[in-house]
Amino acid sequence: MIPSQPMRHALTTLLVLVVAVPAFAQKEEIFGTGKPPNFREETMDKRFAKSKLAKLLTAGTEDPGCVQLVGGLFVALGEIAPMLHKKDENFTLPPEIQDAVQTQLSTPAFPAVAYLVSMVRRIMIDKRLSDEWLATAQTLNKKVKLIDLAKLKMINEQISLIDSSYFSIPVLRERYLVEALNANSAVTTDVIASFRDSYLDRDVAWGGATLVDIGINQPKAGKKAKKKLYRDAAAEELVAVLQWIPQDPRMNQVNLLAQAPVKVTPVTIYVRLQSKQYADIEKFHRGQRVLLKGRFWEMNKDATEFEVRDGLIFDDRDWTQGVLLGRPEDVSTCAAAINELTGTAPQQPGGFKH
Repeated sequence: MIPSQPMRHALTTLLVLVVAVPAFAQKEEIFGTGKPPNFREETMDKRFAKSKLAKLLTAGTEDPGCVQLVGGLFVALGEIAPMLHKKDENFTLPPEIQDAVQTQLSTPAFPAVAYLVSMVRRIMIDKRLSDEWLATAQTLNKKVKLIDLAKLKMINEQISLIDSSYFSIPVLRERYLVEALNANSAVTTDVIASFRDSYLDRDVAWGGATLVDIGINQPKAGKKAKKKLYRDAAAEELVAVLQWIPQDPRMNQVNLLAQAPVKVTPVTIYVRLQSKQYADIEKFHRGQRVLLKGRFWEMNKDATEFEVRDGLIFDDRDWTQGVLLGRPEDVSTCAAAINELTGTAPQQPGGFKH
């Protein structure tokens, strides 16, 4: 059976890996030109709502195979949550997690990726993660241990979309170099002002930074007095100082001459935090890898200092060493691991083969 048009549409437009935007990409390619997509309930969404898996998401489970399946899907959903954006219907997922969903949670009878797409669609249609799903995730994480509950708590309260998940720090710096610093002499407009109008005052979610420090922005008195964490923040304001290190431009080249690595200038990010944080920031440590979410507000002339306001910070796990979400032989024992979205006929061209 060939999947219906709504599912083909969902699979080809909702699932995407984080990829670099080319240097020649314009503002419209990064942010889009129209209004945010409007998610409406379609036939496939109704089938998902009636599925056995949807019932497990709401009611929970103690079956070992189902714990692996549902818990693994919640792990993926937690990584998707901060990156939900306004540009289009795509969502971003670390490639290691996508690979685990495809190879560990999927079986010949159960397309885990299609169900993950349906979960994201349900959240976007409802504009929040349901209380029942959050409760199930909290219970399952006692066994799974990998679900980022802080990110799920955030979208349980409300969906706060960033402008574009394609707007990363490397893309920002690349566009600044191309559009502002390298503009030719024939340009008569104020290129810096034009760049700021296009790229600042944007809702962003940036991962891969390390935590330098976090605390109340107030100098300590006495002999061990310290400067404020961020000079432009108000006293008693909660501030996080992060550092993001650009990639060595020669990293992917063969170094036949054993040349020393190129010295790169780190980017310092000052995040003026919201008073309410979903993660327990007291448990964060210096040097920890973190993801920030907030309003990109200001940058200096050489793009080495950024200010982000209304910030939230989360743990940003490094999945590059691989992840075990489940084993197909265990997942296949779960009664909910059946294809109730499109049927169980053999695969045919189109649909899941995209």
